[in-house]
Amino acid sequence: MARAKIETVQISDTDWMVVKKFKNGLVEKRLVKDRIDIWLIGNTGMRNPWRIPEGFKIYVESDQVGRIRTPEDQKAFKRLLAYKGVIGGDPNKDKDASITRKYRLIFGKFGFIYPEVTSKDGFKQEDIGPVDYITPLGMLFYNAPNKAMQQECFLRGLMVPMEQIDSETAFSPLLWTLQVMLKLYDLVNDYRINFIEFAVCVQTSNPLSNISEVCNRIIEIRGNRRNADNTDEFDENLIHEEWTHYCKEEGNFKEYADMNIRYLKTTGVIKEAGTGITLDPQHLQLIEKISHNALSQKTRLERYIELCNGSSLVFKEKE
Repeated sequence: MARAKIETVQISDTDWMVVKKFKNGLVEKRLVKDRIDIWLIGNTGMRNPWRIPEGFKIYVESDQVGRIRTPEDQKAFKRLLAYKGVIGGDPNKDKDASITRKYRLIFGKFGFIYPEVTSKDGFKQEDIGPVDYITPLGMLFYNAPNKAMQQECFLRGLMVPMEQIDSETAFSPLLWTLQVMLKLYDLVNDYRINFIEFAVCVQTSNPLSNISEVCNRIIEIRGNRRNADNTDEFDENLIHEEWTHYCKEEGNFKEYADMNIRYLKTTGVIKEAGTGITLDPQHLQLIEKISHNALSQKTRLERYIELCNGSSLVFKEKE
């Protein structure tokens, strides 16, 4: 099937019309009721977050700090990444050096470089720092001597509530996930969340959701899946049902869950458990301390300053 452009039009308080327009002229329409969204921590072009440390080190040590936005600068940084062996592949592909933009976006996502301030932000660039220059948290990340210290930096960045719910409220997907896991433990004595439960229940909810309802749905899905004759078919049907409430591609549920879980695990407080995730019990005291701050009504400026400086909380012991 040819690539398509998706347009979404709200037609009532609870209904949206999704129009999918293909390049070959074909148009598909479907009605979405009681819309849900999926939050996304990382970048779809950088599925492996452990590529970030080496790429960031190259950026800090280059002469391109603060110069990574023009087409010429993007191509220059791509050549540098290739020269250092961080990226490979056909040099004739990605001629516009989109890989540079992906690195820049993810550096900013974690607060390692100062983001570009726009007019809609309501403050000036000088209020936080020069665009694309290294932040205090970025320098900590650059100087991290081992993986444990890098995890701490990832944790600091993901703790800050930067995911917008509305114009006044933002949340931290990491801290929301921790809250769900702690609540789930109260109900079933287990922090574990498997992949399909995360895909349809956790990444489609936020701190404004009823956490008891989220956890009870996880428990219900777990029981039904345990009794299913074919778990793969059960998972596909479950995602398809969720997709009827989602305005984008059905494949996003698995693709985004895979990436979200990878980025959550970089923090060290969440670890792999089979096909899903669980809490690292050695950091339980820290987890219980930080998870209460998932929702924020601080101004965008306050949150950017917190992101670029890193949280002031005390983190896990170093290796």
